[in-house]
Amino acid sequence: MSGSEGSSECFSGGGDSSPLPLLEEDRSLVHAQDYDNRTPLHVASIHGWIDVAKCLIEHGADVNAQDRWNNTPLADAEGAKKDTIIELLKSHGGLTYGQHGSHFEPTPVPPPLPNKCDWEIDPSELDFSNASIIGKGSFGEIIKASWRGTPVAVKRILPNLSDDRLVIQDFRHEVNLLVKLRHPNIVQFLGAVTERKPLMLITEYLRGGDLHQCLKEKGALNPSTAINFALDIARGMAYLHNEPNVIVHRDLKPRNVLIVNSGADHLKVGDFGLSKLIRVKNSHDRYKMTGETGSYRYMAPEVFNHQRYDKKVDVFSFAMILYEMLEDLCFGQKVYIPELRELTEQCWDEDMNRRPSFLEILKRLEKIKEIIPTDHHWHIFTG
Repeated sequence: MSGSEGSSECFSGGGDSSPLPLLEEDRSLVHAQDYDNRTPLHVASIHGWIDVAKCLIEHGADVNAQDRWNNTPLADAEGAKKDTIIELLKSHGGLTYGQHGSHFEPTPVPPPLPNKCDWEIDPSELDFSNASIIGKGSFGEIIKASWRGTPVAVKRILPNLSDDRLVIQDFRHEVNLLVKLRHPNIVQFLGAVTERKPLMLITEYLRGGDLHQCLKEKGALNPSTAINFALDIARGMAYLHNEPNVIVHRDLKPRNVLIVNSGADHLKVGDFGLSKLIRVKNSHDRYKMTGETGSYRYMAPEVFNHQRYDKKVDVFSFAMILYEMLEDLCFGQKVYIPELRELTEQCWDEDMNRRPSFLEILKRLEKIKEIIPTDHHWHIFTG
């Protein structure tokens, strides 16, 4: 056990009392383990102590930690039939592993994924001699560099944050997501540096910049370009939302939509730092989350209001991008397309259950593409 014997049990001595005083005294206790590798979250889950579990998760507990029998907290909660805990853990990405979980239903065998040796990059192979910074964030910077003679985009964690547990956890989360993704409208993951510092994530470099810069420089797009861009985004998002492994982007915005080349004819969705992988067992499952993530301008109301939400938050963000592509600083002859107005309004509907899926959006955009003129700027909300 890390720390002292009984650390994982010390949270449960008073039943469902809050472990906050202990965590404030020693934050490392949230990751404590007993001789069976059980964490405090395992103990809270099997007993159904919801307030304790919430507090532990808020302080960074690993919801998928495994004990000596490879049971996760969710597996323990399912074995003990603690429904409230089960819902909480699933909403934070909890997965069912281990002996307890296997009693309920067979676990599907996932498709083979690349081994770490396939994508771990030796930092000496990265050439920064002609590097340029193309983006910055709270935890790192994005640099245009070269890898084996190929231009690449390198997300590099700031040196002073390389030992921050939460930053490292978020970095690994993004890497683990990107390894699984293969689609023409998703930025291609090439590899990562995880065994040395600074930590780095390497993706393909897209020469066209991002959609935000494009709209800032050019204003509203012509109809055919706007619809083609919308189709590219929707195709990438339909792939991410495919069941049973749904990936909710949670920060879909023009800055995270990249243009392949200077010809500005093809888009890819990128930046999965806030994305969430949810495993759905059937199409009727609810896999809702809480918490405020993403950028306010493109944020769905249920996220802003800290209500439970699901993948339809991405549909709302898509509607905001679509409107911005069509309406921002638009001049010239106006062409009114009621089908596009109706689609946009449905996508940003306040009730997330009334928003269409990206598969439906794709079908409707394809039909709209057939009827739009190609030589005018236009407004979709002006009759």
